Amino acid sequence: MDFRLPFATLLSLCLAGAAQAATPAEVVARHVESMKAGKLQPIMDDYSADTVVVTPQGLVADQAPAKGPGIYSGQAQARRVFTTLTDKDHHPGIKAMETTIEPAGPDSVILHWVQFKGQPQQVSGKDAFIVRDDKIVFQAIFVD
Repeated sequence: MDFRLPFATLLSLCLAGAAQAATPAEVVARHVESMKAGKLQPIMDDYSADTVVVTPQGLVADQAPAKGPGIYSGQAQARRVFTTLTDKDHHPGIKAMETTIEPAGPDSVILHWVQFKGQPQQVSGKDAFIVRDDKIVFQAIFVD
């Protein structure tokens, strides 16, 4: 029996799937686009089920523990962060933020951001991301 054709078909399907995988920078760019649009579900679709998101102290109401950074493990907990960032009080800054994406390794990216640039309420920072298999598995948010 000649296995060349089935093997060639299988190989081409595998290679086609691999070619469609987004780079970490592309995943983060998609994330930023969803954040600016304020669309919670597309934001969450970029995160793995076991993601970890670390935030500055006090970003999310009722953070536990109350002191120190917020640590949100798993998609359900991470959703609390992005529900806050897309609410009416926070979204104007997100929508207007300027960003630069800096690849930092094979699975890591640094997002540099500025909200309200040149205005009295200007705030800036960096987010560090680890991306694997087209999903964000870790994010840490740092405010300058």
